[in-house]
Amino acid sequence: MGSTARRNRSGFTLIELLVVMAIIATLAGLGMVGIPRIMRQADITACKSHLDAIYKSLLIYQTNHKHFPRASGAEFVLGVWHAGIVDHTQKDAEIFFCPSMNLGPDADLGNVTADGIHYTGPDQVGTRKGLAPQDLNAAEKVIICDKVPSGNGDAEHLALLPHASKGICFLTLAGSTDWIEAASVGGEYPVIGADSPTEKFQKMVVDEEN
Repeated sequence: MGSTARRNRSGFTLIELLVVMAIIATLAGLGMVGIPRIMRQADITACKSHLDAIYKSLLIYQTNHKHFPRASGAEFVLGVWHAGIVDHTQKDAEIFFCPSMNLGPDADLGNVTADGIHYTGPDQVGTRKGLAPQDLNAAEKVIICDKVPSGNGDAEHLALLPHASKGICFLTLAGSTDWIEAASVGGEYPVIGADSPTEKFQKMVVDEEN
């Protein structure tokens, strides 16, 4: 009886403590990997929601003008803002800012400009016909995506990239939103503009301001 009581008071053995420590270390490791991934997925979902809201505004613009804005780059995205389709409030201005960048519209909306917003559109210089949802291959034509600042891929440049430099979200002329992961293009961050190896991004305007 006394020996049983002594065993009950002895607590954990060394092996049991090591097992518990290993379990805690494993859970901590999973958390370090899993939590950023979950947060990034949340940002991607929110980013797609912003692009979807912009597209709905573009459809109103198209109803009024029979085509989408004829501007290029970020000014294409802001076409619905300049046309008064989107209310000029801080809340409505949020759709022009990628959630992964942790920077929304200023209270005075002074950064709702081509340089300030986080999305860019197609290069339409010299085109005579405005884009419309019924255009041929609309599901394949990217019309808006996250801005990708030009740079050499160093730490300073990567800090300016959306979604922790893991990829970018985009919107097609048909209204579908999607995500392209850096790992799917050889681990390099997806490049947009004429030098992009991905055809769908070759007609997008590069953000040269950063």
